[in-house]
Amino acid sequence: MEARKNARKVAVQAVFQFFFSKEDINKILDEFCSYRIKEINNYKKKYDIDFLKDIVIGVYKNEKKIIKLIECNLSQNWLIDRVDLTMQAIISLAIYELINFKDIPLEIIINEYVSIANNYLDKSNTGFVNGILDNIAKNIRK
Repeated sequence: MEARKNARKVAVQAVFQFFFSKEDINKILDEFCSYRIKEINNYKKKYDIDFLKDIVIGVYKNEKKIIKLIECNLSQNWLIDRVDLTMQAIISLAIYELINFKDIPLEIIINEYVSIANNYLDKSNTGFVNGILDNIAKNIRK
């Protein structure tokens, strides 16, 4: 599922941009689907555009619920404001998939997003992403 793997990577960038700028989500998606995917990869990689749109819009529509789930799984000393926006984007997308794509095994979802986290974050933060997703996945997929 190379096309989904590539879509997840772009989705992290799109959700990060939304969290950072609060721009219109459709404008962000249009920018990524119409221009950035083509520029970044020079047409060489495959993307599941429908999946990309689904997960990005899903995070947008469920942002408050997802952020609440993240907050409930942070230690008492941590507030969501202390969580890097890249981490928030990665975790948010994974949570959306865990809730809405029950046909995808939770191990695959967690591994995909931890792998993406390795591209953007240092090892301690990657461990944080893995830990929080493990905790949330256990509650979501009992």
